[in-house]
Amino acid sequence: MTSDKMVNGIGALLVLLGIVIILTPWIIFPVCEMEGSFVVTTSGAKLPMTCGWTARAETGVGALIVVAGGLLIARSTPETRQAVGVFSIAMGALVILFPTFLIGMCKVATHPCRLTTLPMLEVLGVLVVIIGGYLLWKRD
Repeated sequence: MTSDKMVNGIGALLVLLGIVIILTPWIIFPVCEMEGSFVVTTSGAKLPMTCGWTARAETGVGALIVVAGGLLIARSTPETRQAVGVFSIAMGALVILFPTFLIGMCKVATHPCRLTTLPMLEVLGVLVVIIGGYLLWKRD
């Protein structure tokens, strides 16, 4: 496989991972909000749980990963590969950090966001970081 075809394949993989990151908290492994669970205030207003805010943040990060993959497909110069590599490492780290430290998930261990969404987002984030590291390391 030639270098350009491989880089295009990596770009397509980033696009696919970005789409899966977008879909994971809403459709593939839904967060509590999609299951009908909300925080109810004393006035009766329903607010999204913490995992709902994480899902919104992951949607934005997933969209940026899709754009990075598209950029890599459109222009696969060494400079673009390195820039997308650095960007992918940062975005993959955010995919991991949003549900674990920055925003968080529900505190109850039996909620669906803890059982399915969190592990899936962690795996997807690690994959994006690995791909970014490879793009950064690849010199030709």
